[in-house]
Amino acid sequence: MPAPRLYLFTISHYCEKARWGLEYLGIDYDAVVVLPGEHIAIAKQHGLKRGALPYLVTDDDIIQGSDRILRWAEARSAPGVSLNCNDTEAMEMEQRLDHKIGVHVRRHYYSEALVEHSSSVRHVFMRGVGFSDRIKLWLAWSVIRNKMISGLDLGPEQGVESSNIVAEQLDWLDSLLADGRRFLLGGDQMSVVDLSAASLLAPYVLPPQHPISDTLSLPPRLAEQVAAWRSRPIMQHVLSMYKQFR
Repeated sequence: MPAPRLYLFTISHYCEKARWGLEYLGIDYDAVVVLPGEHIAIAKQHGLKRGALPYLVTDDDIIQGSDRILRWAEARSAPGVSLNCNDTEAMEMEQRLDHKIGVHVRRHYYSEALVEHSSSVRHVFMRGVGFSDRIKLWLAWSVIRNKMISGLDLGPEQGVESSNIVAEQLDWLDSLLADGRRFLLGGDQMSVVDLSAASLLAPYVLPPQHPISDTLSLPPRLAEQVAAWRSRPIMQHVLSMYKQFR
């Protein structure tokens, strides 16, 4: 049977979460890197109402969203391999990470990078696509950029707002690690909570094991702010999870 196809943006931390989870759980898949804008048309072709990436296309189903993809994968993983995706506390923490960390890390980054240094963002979107798609992206970039700025509600004030929200969540994550636990959910193995926190925060610290750590760069103000966060327990946890499990 053909491997499932995972449609993704290389720049997306939600897509990184899905990729890492599938690989950790031992699920073979084919990565399909798509262009912004085209991902919506492809989603509609598969009967999806929204274009949000990632989505996984199997022989008999379409699973959209990194959280659902990981639960699908865990149900098919080998015995003894688990991320505790169906644990109630883990699911609640994962949702908080997705909606607070995931959304606002993206907005924080794009509010400076896309608004003021958009060529650095375009460069990352070009990774993994063919020559003709690079030309398409180059020609359509100003339109794509404007739609992203509008659709994601980006700008200087929005960046500050998202930075403050992320900082509150970092305090929460640091507090979980304050008792010396190795993993955020407790216990003796990595869970979906650790994987989610690590993948969604990875754009800040760019672990060398990250698939695009050599391509993504932080804009100057963001880089300065993140440098002050790098010694925080949760950021060290991110680096540790990547080093051990990615």
